[in-house]
Amino acid sequence: MLDETESAHLIAHHPMPTIMVDTRTDSVVAANDTARALLGDSMLSAPLSSQMENGFAAAAVFFDAVAHFGTYVDRCLSFTNANGLNLRLQTYGAQLKPGLVLLSFLDLDEHDRRNQQAEREAHQNAGLSQWQNIYGFFREVEAQNHLILEAAGEGIYGINAQGQATFVNRAAQEMLGWSSDDLIGRELHSIIHHKHLNGDQFPAHECPIYKSFRRDQTMRVEDDVFWRKDGKPILVEYVSTPIYDHDVLAGAVVIFRDVTERKENERKLRDALAQVEDLKVKLQQENEYLLTEIRSARSHTGVVGVSPAIKSLNAQIDLAARSGAHVLVSGPSGSGKSMTASAIHEASDRHHRPLVRINCDQTKSAELEAELFGYRRGAFAGATRDVTGKLLMAHHGTLHLDEVAALPAKVQASLHDVLQTGHFRRLGDSSDIPVAAKVIATTNFDLLAEVRAGRFRQDLYFALNVLPIMNEPLRNRLEDIPYLARHFLNRTMRRLRLAKMTLTKANIETLQSYDWPGNVRELENVIERTAILARGGRLRFDIESGQADTTAEPNRVMTQKELRQLEIKNFENALRRTKGKISGKSGTAAILGIAPTTAYSKAKSLGIQTDQFS
Repeated sequence: MLDETESAHLIAHHPMPTIMVDTRTDSVVAANDTARALLGDSMLSAPLSSQMENGFAAAAVFFDAVAHFGTYVDRCLSFTNANGLNLRLQTYGAQLKPGLVLLSFLDLDEHDRRNQQAEREAHQNAGLSQWQNIYGFFREVEAQNHLILEAAGEGIYGINAQGQATFVNRAAQEMLGWSSDDLIGRELHSIIHHKHLNGDQFPAHECPIYKSFRRDQTMRVEDDVFWRKDGKPILVEYVSTPIYDHDVLAGAVVIFRDVTERKENERKLRDALAQVEDLKVKLQQENEYLLTEIRSARSHTGVVGVSPAIKSLNAQIDLAARSGAHVLVSGPSGSGKSMTASAIHEASDRHHRPLVRINCDQTKSAELEAELFGYRRGAFAGATRDVTGKLLMAHHGTLHLDEVAALPAKVQASLHDVLQTGHFRRLGDSSDIPVAAKVIATTNFDLLAEVRAGRFRQDLYFALNVLPIMNEPLRNRLEDIPYLARHFLNRTMRRLRLAKMTLTKANIETLQSYDWPGNVRELENVIERTAILARGGRLRFDIESGQADTTAEPNRVMTQKELRQLEIKNFENALRRTKGKISGKSGTAAILGIAPTTAYSKAKSLGIQTDQFS
């Protein structure tokens, strides 16, 4: 049995961190330098159990096992070092004599580090030999399969576990522009696969090909890019398959094909299909519009009359039809301005394209702007689909702006820009759309007076007033009334399948004796009403009050309801003319000859929202 001096000498020369413990006093009586470095110098002055993370209970079990077996090894004891960090130790215990135990420690963390370092050194020492074996393997594969690889239409190359090229077939060389000598032995990713198509760098650790030989996975990629020697990209799809040399993962074989042309054709096809879809939507909207116009429009069969005013109008229509210039048609309500616009379009070389009409007298500027220019889906609340807009529908055709004087100021500015630049932008869109449309604007206002009053843009007025046409009121061309009356009567009889009726000389004289404030439209309505109410095929007109009937009612009395409707209509007409303005020299009150306060009260009593006309 060793005495304490001999034991202390043994501990000092022990290769492992070693301490001598007196279990009776729970103290460390001796320790070598490596134990002090591991556990700290304070271990000699403190109780052993205080330095153990798991306390005295685990120590009692361990020391009982040492006393029973003489020696004992376990990892149950957990110590802290001088810095307070837990140590992962394997403890060897030996009984020197009763109450005196020798403890040696193996630092498991340090042991793992030494093993890893040893493995790295062994791997590094064997690296050259291993690479030579792998390279020899590839050389053997290349020699055995040279003819097959060279004859393949797909690009094929092999790489070793370091990502270096070991062979490149002829197809791959032709697609990439690199020769075999350029690539063999070089790390391929940094040469042909180093960045994405958008220019972003492509780190090797993210490369699917590297995963083949580092994670033992076959990778299939259908949309990637390789870079040629001249710096140009080619779109590729490839399969990267790991290969083995005597059960050792040696690298990968990559088979790829150039799909640049195919992808470009697919893109063109997608663009073409998108264009077709856009044209389909546009055509559908054009058809919907034209069907609506056909259902709602009054049939115009041409300009009817023999008066000098009509002869002049026909000459002006021919001139406007031959010219590509914009046209401004003025005249009182009902004088045939829309018919003149239709006649110009039908006589022009644009007649095979639509005549698109838009009513500028809208209640809201935003609605008019959306109808004129169109919008993209999501441009505003409720925009659930793309809408072409009537301006684009009139491309290479004719755009009829009915009552152009009512255009809001914002839309006036946008329209002038379109006429100047030849392109526009839909609401919610980011790109301009070219448009070439002949514009025919119609109005019953004195547009020049509107310009002077500041309600209409001067530059837009001059842009539209290239070829001005004036439609004369019917009272200035009474000689046209017989022709117009026969035309409207024949059309009414055909449309309503009425019995044949004839206009008498007395009928014509009655019609020519009236002032026709509603012009041609009023005449048409009077003819139709009289034909419907005719008895025995005889037409009788009474138009002293603007009404026509088959029975004479010289003292006709209007009901209160009719008077109220007439008053509402008259008030709304005044509001339209003043753009909703009540007071001032050019306001509604001044036009009606009443005080502004009276006008406000009357609008309220009639239930008229004046802001709808602003």
